[in-house]
Amino acid sequence: MSVHPSPELETELIERFRRQTGPRAVGVTDLLAIRRAYYKAVAPGVPIPVARQARLEQGRSVHLALGTRLSREGLLEARVRREGIVGRIDILAEVPVEVKTALSLVEPDRLTSLRPDHLGQLGMYCALVGRRAGRLLTLRADDRGVTDVQALDVEFQSPDRVLDEMRDRERRLRTAWTEGRPDGLPRCPWFGRGCEFEEAHQCSCTGEEPVSPPTLLDEVTSIVTREDVRERVRSALAVPLPARDPSSLERFRDVLYPRRAYFERFGPREEAPAAAPTPPRTVAPPAPPDLFGRLHEALESGSAGEVTRLPPRWEEPAEEVVGFRGRPLLAKTSRAWARYRADELVARSPQYALEMGLRCAVTGTDSGVLVVGFERAENDRDRVQVLELQFSSLTPFSRLLRDRGRALAEALRTRTPESLPACPDWMTTDCPYRSECACAAVGSRVTR
Repeated sequence: MSVHPSPELETELIERFRRQTGPRAVGVTDLLAIRRAYYKAVAPGVPIPVARQARLEQGRSVHLALGTRLSREGLLEARVRREGIVGRIDILAEVPVEVKTALSLVEPDRLTSLRPDHLGQLGMYCALVGRRAGRLLTLRADDRGVTDVQALDVEFQSPDRVLDEMRDRERRLRTAWTEGRPDGLPRCPWFGRGCEFEEAHQCSCTGEEPVSPPTLLDEVTSIVTREDVRERVRSALAVPLPARDPSSLERFRDVLYPRRAYFERFGPREEAPAAAPTPPRTVAPPAPPDLFGRLHEALESGSAGEVTRLPPRWEEPAEEVVGFRGRPLLAKTSRAWARYRADELVARSPQYALEMGLRCAVTGTDSGVLVVGFERAENDRDRVQVLELQFSSLTPFSRLLRDRGRALAEALRTRTPESLPACPDWMTTDCPYRSECACAAVGSRVTR
């Protein structure tokens, strides 16, 4: 492995970093139901109902599993930011593509009445990238996997008017946060349909709130069925999606710290007593982004498609690999006083190099971009450092991924964590599993 500074990219990101001085961005999904977005901020931690959580988890797992199969359709999960609004487009090709999973398919002429949020979300993505048309891919999915596909091309009359509506919803949401009350926000589409804030008595909704006018739906001018796209996607999904093994790797840190991963799944935890419902807070969240958030804002504020999810070549780990301009991206914050010299990265922070090597191995790329933000820097000029990591061979990382994955799976099966590598010293001090794991008794260890 070799490490090289990237002065041009560093200068570019620092300039973007300096411009990111506004409030925390609002997500496109927040704009679909701004009353619910209000309560997500003022009453955090309310659990989602089990049935809806199961559907969400199924959708996430399908999205992750489809990465390699749909990568030929375009860039995966392209991040885009515009005027304080952030979106994650499932696939960015000649048009934005929104992928939905559902238990059933709906005729195109019934979408506006039965699934208006699907059309609204697609319209917002089109507006963010300045396109008049987008594509809606709906995958009928159940316990057997994806059983059918619907592909629709949707055209919108004016992306500018859609963007104006988005700005208005953003303004109303921020005003509600600032004033600490949701008065005047439109009726939540989840009211009476399993809304977690309603079930937890954390909202003041009555169901009598005014309905938001169908401004976004009024912009839909045509919905056209695309049988050619449907057949192409059906062909890509012909082989059933593999079932997830409960002992499989979930994250890259499971490879770096397999003993910690074992105890996070099986370690004893104290159950907190159930708390009585409390009224939502009346403060004005959300707070401005922290350093880590500002780094991601700088990275994502370029052209649409710079930051995407890279298609993996391996089924594990399940964690997505985020890429910047086609190479794996690793963004970290540090409390170190000094920036890294290229020749000392492995000595000071070997975990960065190891995790980047694993990400490169999974995606089949021989280099990656490391962006580090320094919390103790006195000014923005010194707060961001960019290094490029180049690997002459990915074989050692592929082998490590395979071997530690097998070792963790065996330890989970036999409930014997003693065979797993101990965590490095710096992780053991505040580890919640310290007494059960016995890592602290192993002695001095390093990640190298």
